[in-house]
Amino acid sequence: MINGMRIRSLAVLCAVVLSASGCGTGQAGGQEDRPAALEEGAMGRYVETFYELPEEINRNGGLNWLSDGTLTIISFGEGLYRSGDGGQTWEKEETAWFPMIQDVYCLAAVMGPDGTVAASCSGVMPKAAEEACTQELPEAWEGNYLVFGMPDGTVKTVAPGFTQEDGNCIESFIFKEDGRLFAGDMQGKVYEVNMEKESFRELFMAERSVGCMDFSGDTLMAVGHDRLYLYDLQEDMLLPQDGTVDAFIRQALTEGTVSYTGGGYPLTVSGSGEKDVIYLACRNGMYRHVLGGSAMEQVIDGALSTLGDSPAVIYRVKVLEEQEFLIACAPSVGLVRCKFDEGIPAMPDKELRIYSLRENRSVRQAMTDYKRTHTNLYIRYEVGLDGENGMTEEDALKRLNTQVLAGEGPDVLLLDGLPVDTWIGKGMLLDLRPVLEDLDGEDELFWNVVEGFAEADGAVYAMPVCIRVPLLVGDRDLVGGMEDLESIAEQAEQLRREYPEGGIFGIHDAETMLRLFGMVSSGAWVEDDGRMDEAAVTEFLELTKRIYDAEMAGAVPEQVERLEEEAEEMASYGTDPVQYRMEVCGNVLRIPQGYAAVAGGYVDGIQLCLDNVTSVLRMGDRLDYRILSGQVPDAFLPAAVVGIRSGTERQEEAEEFVRLMFSANTQENISEGFPVNRSAYEIHFQLYEENSGNGSMMLPMEDGTEQEIELYWPDQNERETFTEYVETLKTPVLSDDYLCGLVYESGVKVLEGERSAEEGAAEIVKKASIYLAE
Repeated sequence: MINGMRIRSLAVLCAVVLSASGCGTGQAGGQEDRPAALEEGAMGRYVETFYELPEEINRNGGLNWLSDGTLTIISFGEGLYRSGDGGQTWEKEETAWFPMIQDVYCLAAVMGPDGTVAASCSGVMPKAAEEACTQELPEAWEGNYLVFGMPDGTVKTVAPGFTQEDGNCIESFIFKEDGRLFAGDMQGKVYEVNMEKESFRELFMAERSVGCMDFSGDTLMAVGHDRLYLYDLQEDMLLPQDGTVDAFIRQALTEGTVSYTGGGYPLTVSGSGEKDVIYLACRNGMYRHVLGGSAMEQVIDGALSTLGDSPAVIYRVKVLEEQEFLIACAPSVGLVRCKFDEGIPAMPDKELRIYSLRENRSVRQAMTDYKRTHTNLYIRYEVGLDGENGMTEEDALKRLNTQVLAGEGPDVLLLDGLPVDTWIGKGMLLDLRPVLEDLDGEDELFWNVVEGFAEADGAVYAMPVCIRVPLLVGDRDLVGGMEDLESIAEQAEQLRREYPEGGIFGIHDAETMLRLFGMVSSGAWVEDDGRMDEAAVTEFLELTKRIYDAEMAGAVPEQVERLEEEAEEMASYGTDPVQYRMEVCGNVLRIPQGYAAVAGGYVDGIQLCLDNVTSVLRMGDRLDYRILSGQVPDAFLPAAVVGIRSGTERQEEAEEFVRLMFSANTQENISEGFPVNRSAYEIHFQLYEENSGNGSMMLPMEDGTEQEIELYWPDQNERETFTEYVETLKTPVLSDDYLCGLVYESGVKVLEGERSAEEGAAEIVKKASIYLAE
């Protein structure tokens, strides 16, 4: 606890006073330029010390501080870990309660100051949990149950009354320092829990479920999607809202997400030893606020700390003495101790600028590793479309082009969605081959991917951090004949002649159909000089219309209606149904459901992605898959494509940053696709034992019944088959978002019969010419 700690000097402590300014999702630090509030030559900023967590720790309930000074973490898959040296080393402990949270989905698990444990699980109770249950439950009961483990070793399980049909359960717990336990459920109710009496006393109802909870004295604080709930535990009443904090939270949580299913929060709240002083942490840094006050003080800049990095999902923040914080982050980051150092400059004198059109997790992963060894460098990450600046995609691209042509652009660029061919043609990017050739040993890359980006002279101006692999799944004879977009159209028409009714791809939306085949064709639409190839665009529209017409000719109204209802439900939960249908992991389930004969789309990972494909293949002897090719042969989809601006004054630093992006250590944590680093690629497959169960799912069938599908981690043969496919990929399909958007916008009218393919292509090329000329 803090005794009389004060944070006063903004210049000295690198703090920025903000009026209801949130974390946002754009530039780390929340600003396009360096913080202007710093005085020239100001000294002092927070430095970080990292403590790694044991490698086996996976999803967990966050960090617990016990009254004896030890720290604990409850890993949902491994059990209890304890540290007696502030998180520097950890030891695993056997407990009586851990078997009761195994083989089910654990939502929350915390330990109180005296060692009492509370956990919430969902599923069928393990035998150990059944034996400790204090209630009589129906046979094969399934639902939400709680586990209470006492310091003396006694354990009991309690069913709070939520079942699977309720769609509700306890999803969060927190202990107060006096041992009182509080909980939140999925519907927004916050309770005080009496473990002895097994009772729940409702304190208040939030509009939605709450995220991080903590205490400021006798005030319970809970982060809502648009406000901070403040509940007076002495007076048993909800306190008036704090307008400054609420405005901050609304700006920080632009998507309304308060917690992550994998654990942790996008924003945490923490009490301190000072009366009414609280701290909020998010991507833009750490902020201090006096409840009822009008200012938010930024005490740690996210651009200068791990907080600004995507992998740094926050689990808990502890305010320590003498201007010091302990931050528990996702297992890949570990614990971070932040301590103020008066002897270093408040702002580094060098700056490395990084740009992406949209937020990119791979960049932030590399920033995490880079900043640990480059404390003298300020990393400015700019996002063209950050959701806050009101820019359109066209505006963002024009602005970036202007900067780069003037020699004032970023040093490192993520080229996804940008006109890469045009930039290469104008000499705006550096050759990366010397950097990539330095990578060997554990940092060796898939060289077929590297050579796919090589120009005629061998230069490599752009390189993806990871790749997505487009697949086509179905009857082996059927998909065996689908070698390119033309043969896909021929096979779809033949299938419709043989089967007048039923789904082919199970796609009845013109835009979705265009985007699915466009993602493996768009590379053919642009000529070497950067202009649109009208003949290639016309061919794409003609062939895709043939596939769409064959699909719609035998569409079953009941199936179309069910799929439309599913899409509407996805959209209501914030999932883009069109983007979802670009992934084969969902489309492949349409085959056993009876909605489709063929599934197309990309895989970008193993769990709940490639394993969906391989598990469905185990359901039928005739099912198989191959690479999905459109107008581009042997295609792969690059993600997080990196380049270095020619003329940068930070070439050495930029090359070092890019080299780090392809290192095994950084690529192990890539989640946007399969790593292009071979060692990291192998590690992704080794995360789970082959053939081990990966859960199951219930599929609603066409006839109204349900079928359970078991998911398995790919075995050795399945892994080798997929890797052989990866090694044959030769052609990257880069997409200029603006040009592709023109094709899809006009293409919808073509597929729906409002104009011919020739008319649509002519309109596209005309608009593209204006855009490229600018």
